[in-house]
Amino acid sequence: MRMKRTTIDRREFLKRGATLGVGTLIAPAFLRRGWAASKDRVVIFQGVGLDSLHPYAYSGGGIVGIWLHMIEPLVQMDFGRNEYIGVLAESWEFQGKKWVFRLRKGIRFHNGSSFTSKDVVYSLNRMKSDKRSLQGADIADVDVEAADDFTVVMTTKNPSAILLDRLDTRYIISKAAADKSGDQADNNPVGTGPYKFVSWQRGGNLALTRNDDYWGPKPEIKEVILKGVKEEAARVAGLLAGQADVISNLSIEEIPRVDKHPRTRVEKVPGFRMYFLAMHVTYKPFDNRLVRQAINCAVDPDVIMKHIFDGNGSVLNGPLAANMVGYDPNVKRYPYDPKRARELLIQAGYPNGFEVKLHFSPDRHLKGKEVCEVIANQLAKIGIKVELIGQEYAVYWGKDGVNGGKLPFYYAGRTASDGDTLYDQYFHTGTTKRTNYSNPELDKVIEEQQKTADQKKRVALLQQAGKTIMEEATFIPLYNLADIYGVARNLIWKMRPDEKVLGWDMKIK
Repeated sequence: MRMKRTTIDRREFLKRGATLGVGTLIAPAFLRRGWAASKDRVVIFQGVGLDSLHPYAYSGGGIVGIWLHMIEPLVQMDFGRNEYIGVLAESWEFQGKKWVFRLRKGIRFHNGSSFTSKDVVYSLNRMKSDKRSLQGADIADVDVEAADDFTVVMTTKNPSAILLDRLDTRYIISKAAADKSGDQADNNPVGTGPYKFVSWQRGGNLALTRNDDYWGPKPEIKEVILKGVKEEAARVAGLLAGQADVISNLSIEEIPRVDKHPRTRVEKVPGFRMYFLAMHVTYKPFDNRLVRQAINCAVDPDVIMKHIFDGNGSVLNGPLAANMVGYDPNVKRYPYDPKRARELLIQAGYPNGFEVKLHFSPDRHLKGKEVCEVIANQLAKIGIKVELIGQEYAVYWGKDGVNGGKLPFYYAGRTASDGDTLYDQYFHTGTTKRTNYSNPELDKVIEEQQKTADQKKRVALLQQAGKTIMEEATFIPLYNLADIYGVARNLIWKMRPDEKVLGWDMKIK
């Protein structure tokens, strides 16, 4: 159920504290009376920010959007056309085990060096070899070579029809800059993007300035300031005070206040981020399918959607959201049935239930604490005692957390427009350590769809995989939410469904 404030005085105290504290979030030079935005500047407060300037030590959706200002991929999804379009790549050709990419000519990095195939080879190899990289898994079986200065050939062990999806967020950096600066190269990110790096403070602002030599359309906004602000109240206070122009993850309770304020409005877009409970199957008791099925039967996401999110989203009726490639309306979620859940626990050998820790990231997941409290109460009804463990996103998501395979049970969200992204990263043997689930028959189906060029056949294979995933109760699908933003009224902005908040998509009235 939705958490209630204890007293009016406490609520006022928190609001005033957030308002007083928000002035320290951005440097005085960026403060303006009335509006933060001008023809030259826009300020963005997000729930997450950069934890480092390492270009590949991240994989989360919001952070991907931050980096996209500076460094770019070969291709990206055009959601309006529902197809991949070229960015640094001009064209490409699928040749079974080979993909041939022809690069755009005349592009220069921020340091003035020319963009060539050598930069692509260097970047992809670094993603795979750098010990701090969290991006190597998606391209682990991809060998890349430069056929000439503007032709890149990528070879895979098996035909890979989904390589474009893998490359969508694999960004290219300058080999020349890395060769020149060595270990210090990451202190001054050099890309081909529409904005150049100016400065960054750990836990503070990332300041960017327009790249006036950008190869593509020049953004209207000259300066972009991105700030990771974990506290929901602080983000709202900054927006209402005119110190931020866009805030992400606007809380449900604040929608009326922000929408009625003379300076601000609320914007929503159906998102691709689906939320779920993940179980690492090498940890007991999650190695037992009956236990996993019991938890599926014990969790009721309809209650969460109604009482915490006020209907701003939709409950998942299977392993994928309805707007994702591979969705199957015939595959259903486990019905909410506590009695059946208790029976399954008894069959699994846990008649008295068990104790478990449920991990989440309150600074990343909207209403994460409240959601996990409801889930804990629901699981308590079948004898499972849950201890909630909230962690900062960098710890939760890092190699000592989800990506290191160190969390047995956790609440997560995943942005994807294609079912393969979820299935490969969480349920394909050896791809990541996030669940360590392994099923040779499921692997065959996942691998077959990955090399199937015929989209109808590939979708059918994804649907087959989804059926197995639900039968095996490999995770507990919950819902996908509308992405909710608070926005200054003088800001014109076309939102995207992939959580990327991009300065060049914005204009000032």
